[in-house]
Amino acid sequence: MNIFRPGNVFERRLVNVMYNCYHEPKVHDHELYHSLNSANLFGLLPLGCIGIIFNACALICLYRPPKITSGVFVFLKAVLILDHCQLLATILYALLPQFCDSQYAPHHTFYGVCMLERRFLRETLPKIVMLINTVHVWTIAALSAHRYWKISRPVKSRMNDTPRRAKLILAVLFLAAVAFRLPVFLLELRVKLSPMLRITTDPDWTEVIGPYRMIYHSLLDPFFSNVVPFIWMALFSLMTLHEVLKSRDFSYKLIATEIGGRTACNACRIQFPLLPARRKSDVFRQKQEHRATISIILMILFYLAFHSLQLYTIFRKWHLILNDECPARIDYILTQVAVWLSLASATVNAFVFIAFTNKLENTCAH
Repeated sequence: MNIFRPGNVFERRLVNVMYNCYHEPKVHDHELYHSLNSANLFGLLPLGCIGIIFNACALICLYRPPKITSGVFVFLKAVLILDHCQLLATILYALLPQFCDSQYAPHHTFYGVCMLERRFLRETLPKIVMLINTVHVWTIAALSAHRYWKISRPVKSRMNDTPRRAKLILAVLFLAAVAFRLPVFLLELRVKLSPMLRITTDPDWTEVIGPYRMIYHSLLDPFFSNVVPFIWMALFSLMTLHEVLKSRDFSYKLIATEIGGRTACNACRIQFPLLPARRKSDVFRQKQEHRATISIILMILFYLAFHSLQLYTIFRKWHLILNDECPARIDYILTQVAVWLSLASATVNAFVFIAFTNKLENTCAH
């Protein structure tokens, strides 16, 4: 039953598109469905495994970072852990149902495991992936803002940038993401006790076209999970690069220490000379902040590049709704490619972190 007012043009177009353009590749296009499954098996699975391995190596490198009271390593570890979660959850979401569809009889080897997947994971795993992606993207967005704050407010950030503050920011981000994703768990999922305990979807919220689906899934979800953080990261990256160009040596204005040269604080150091250990610590901290800035800017640039196609698919969806058009085959393919690129972004992060950490270890060794 159409519950929309006939006068709202956007609502009527959305209803027409969703009713008239209902198309499930598994049901209506077997060739496309099997092609996407084969691509996932031979493309997404190896890419995800490579990402998991290298993210594990990066986590090992960051397990014992230099003893510097900065929140940057807290953010880096959080991003690496979320990369792990994103890679693993996306692989399971894409390949586990495909595998379990072939394990349908009691005599099959993994019939018991796949029964658990059908009962508890088939409907909940997509929601978990949505939650992980939301936390992941906003953690990177927070990292971009944190880096701009460190570069543009060096003295204030040195006094206030602590691991405890970084953990508090991450906790607030996680709670906000959970609150944003709470409707997909509370409204769309239903626990059934008969004939056996299982988790299914509620068709009143997932199939019936109502204000919830229009507002949440067509507007709020893509806007706050993709468009806003994408613009956020782009702006803060540009502002950070602007600050970097203004002071290329990444020195703090009031605590700059330059070995073998003169700075604005030379007169201060004549009256209050720094101890050699303190001077060495300040120089090392500047180098650490320099490398952290380069690493984070590279990571954000890779993220923006790899997720630009995902942003295009969102605008493409809005374009189809506004023009009463149905998605074509290429739209399903582009959506799948966007998923691969997001995993590639998580994999590239590991290489950036490993290179950054190895430089830190070499610095410590010297």
